[in-house]
Amino acid sequence: MNINEVKLMELLKAVKTAKASQLSNKLDIKKDIIARLAYSLSKKGLVELSKEEELGLKLTEEGKEVKETGLPERNLLKELPKRPDDLNTIALNWALKRKWVEIKNGKVVLLVKDPPETREESLLKNFSELKYNDSEAKFLTKRKWAKKKKEIDYVVSITEEGKTAELSEKTTQVTPEMLMGGKWKQKDFQSFLPNTPVPPFYAGRFHPLTDTIEKVRRVFLEMGFTEAKGPYVTSAFWNFDALFVPQDHPAREMQDTFYLEGEMDLPEISDRVKDVHHEYWGGFDEKESKRRLLRTHTTAKSAELLTHVKPPAKIFQIDRNFRNETVDYKHGAEFYQVEGIVVDKDANFNNLVGYLKNFFSKLGVPKIRIRPGYFPYTEISAEVDVWFAPKNSWMELGGAGIFRPEVVKPLLGQDVPVLAWGLGLGRVAMMNYGIDDFRKLYKSDLKTLRERRSLI
Repeated sequence: MNINEVKLMELLKAVKTAKASQLSNKLDIKKDIIARLAYSLSKKGLVELSKEEELGLKLTEEGKEVKETGLPERNLLKELPKRPDDLNTIALNWALKRKWVEIKNGKVVLLVKDPPETREESLLKNFSELKYNDSEAKFLTKRKWAKKKKEIDYVVSITEEGKTAELSEKTTQVTPEMLMGGKWKQKDFQSFLPNTPVPPFYAGRFHPLTDTIEKVRRVFLEMGFTEAKGPYVTSAFWNFDALFVPQDHPAREMQDTFYLEGEMDLPEISDRVKDVHHEYWGGFDEKESKRRLLRTHTTAKSAELLTHVKPPAKIFQIDRNFRNETVDYKHGAEFYQVEGIVVDKDANFNNLVGYLKNFFSKLGVPKIRIRPGYFPYTEISAEVDVWFAPKNSWMELGGAGIFRPEVVKPLLGQDVPVLAWGLGLGRVAMMNYGIDDFRKLYKSDLKTLRERRSLI
């Protein structure tokens, strides 16, 4: 036995049975260590160990503040003469309820200057002695100053074998002196049980979305891409016009896009984009083009990048976007989008398919399909679907295509193939974590956050 096991057995020979918390107080050893010692001794048949669960109480942050600073309604009585017009509404309601004050002619009038100790103050003073089932405890929870907590304890009882066991201390540590002098050969070492239960330890972790972002970022970097960032607020020019979206397209309506007050200046290349719109769509309204909005896709930044990028180039973005959408299990008004573009005069659709297969394979997607799609600014266009096991169906994960010449030529100044693909990051996280509703990613579920597997 190690020294702590010897101490525990000596105490148990005297008391026969006790809770781990009681043994912890008497031996000045942490309760979880007592539990581990008892578990080890139970495997030797020296003690019996049983688990007990009961409800306890703990103070909330508000309860801790009240215990430290005093009852809000009592503090109000002190502040009333100094600041009669700057009152805490909750404290005033409680003071009125206790008939410590009253309101006359629109003014708060003091009725009791120094009231006796209240029930709450007494309970907070003796909080360590309260149990959850006590009516006093329930009284504190109503004011949200305390909440229940589950307390786990262990009952440790010495066995008949333990009563007669010889208590001899064993060596638990090898010292340099033992090794140098060979004395370790004569020592009786304590054995260890690797499966001894210990309390869970939760280290700090990143949020699932942060982990997903980092995983996607690493995939792009491994493929030789450079990261870019763009502003959340942009103009209708970059978000729509530069991408060959006609000015009467339904996506521009307020039910799909969040517009802001004010206007933004048009860039120098706007005349070239204007000419394209006049040629193919029949008109171009500069006032419409200058409108400020929350970008609906990261492609708004990709369009701007094309005005100064030098081929060949590979660029990616992982950033937030905003759309006026109805929220459901796979849609949100605010969402992260992942986008990659490849600008290369020798690129073609076969290259795009190769990039997509490589990209999604690195993300760990077991099964994908690429089918024809439509986007205003790409031709050829494709949709990328993944098999989503929780829903037992295909889920659209992203779109892809080659930017149209009507997009590239006005921005880049030459007609060079630009491969592009984008996907919703929330859906990637759903796929990786087996979540059937992306809204769960934004809930503060500590159990899920602590126990989830890491992606990186």
